[in-house]
Amino acid sequence: ERTVKQNNYKSVQNKRMEFIGTAAAEARGRGLEMLAVEYEEMGELYNRKLWHELTMKAVSFVGSDLGHAENCLPFLDNFVSKFEARMNQLRYAELLCAIVVNAARANFLKIEDAIVILDLVLENKKSRLGTEASIVVDMEAVLLRLLIPEISSTKKKLEETKIAIDSLTGTTDTTVFESYYRASAAYYKIAGPPEAFYRTALALLSYSVGHLRTQEETETLAVDVALAALTGDGVYNFGEVIATPILKNLDSSANFSWLAQLLRIFHQSDVSAFVSFCETHQEQFASQPALVARLDFLKEKIALLALMNLLFQTPSHARTLPFQLIAIRLQLPLDAVEWLAMRAMALGLVRGKIDQVNATIHFDWVQPRVLDHSQINHLILQLDAVSDKSKSAFSLLADHTVDLI
Repeated sequence: ERTVKQNNYKSVQNKRMEFIGTAAAEARGRGLEMLAVEYEEMGELYNRKLWHELTMKAVSFVGSDLGHAENCLPFLDNFVSKFEARMNQLRYAELLCAIVVNAARANFLKIEDAIVILDLVLENKKSRLGTEASIVVDMEAVLLRLLIPEISSTKKKLEETKIAIDSLTGTTDTTVFESYYRASAAYYKIAGPPEAFYRTALALLSYSVGHLRTQEETETLAVDVALAALTGDGVYNFGEVIATPILKNLDSSANFSWLAQLLRIFHQSDVSAFVSFCETHQEQFASQPALVARLDFLKEKIALLALMNLLFQTPSHARTLPFQLIAIRLQLPLDAVEWLAMRAMALGLVRGKIDQVNATIHFDWVQPRVLDHSQINHLILQLDAVSDKSKSAFSLLADHTVDLI
């Protein structure tokens, strides 16, 4: 019996190396010397049982220009499948997903067939994969389903996965969180609402910054995040998106640099700049249906942001503001000031009391925001002013207080 097992093992091992030898010979016959060398190096690592090095080499191969879908599907079936149990299972999940998705994108696999492959892996190998690797495979299947699209089933799957994500510890590989938020962002991009996509996309950026899959994906995500921030209900903190490195992709984009400019206008709460922008960028504005459909909302949002910025710039002891001042600073009709203040209070952006008799509003709180350098400098000046007043008060008390014996 032992001899039979040994013979079976040798037979399987020979088949593995037969694939590597055949693939290398075919590549060399087509003039692809680098591809042939890659196969031979992986075969050598396999023979030496250097599983970690072989895993890294396989991942690098699939992510390189040599790892075309037509090369990778046979590579997965005839070589990777023979040592996958010895791999780090999270790396195996990444490798599997990369190969299957690339094959689907290159039309070597139908999307439905790609989903079936991933589902079968989860069904037959979930106990070996473990929680983290299973989430990665599951979320890649969700992304593929959204291409069909299957909305209801993916929503349920995301809700189930969120429970698993929340139970993971701080030592979990960021790839797991990235895969979840990538799938969630893709879902909310289709199903909405914009503010849900915005929050999820920011979470995705926190886990994937610097290593998004392609330049095209990076620019698309940057545009989507910008539009969601502008049109999303409840998004009044533009410092978050301004602080993300992804905004640089909009700045350098030939087609969307104007969108980065519009984001900064909202972050600066500049009503005059917004009015001017709408006049000078009518064509670009009209190219985005989401902006056109919510133009009235954008006008309201910039006014609310301007009110928040006005309060931020006003010292706390001087926040009883007349209607007239607010109307001038926000470029509003005088009779619209009270409505805007009530709207801001209802949204939880500010707190205060309206005095209709004296036509003033006393504000005692404004929602905190992420600040940029110029806003932080303004805050420093305010703190310096408070410090100077405190020193003056101390000196005054010291000069007029009788020394105690």
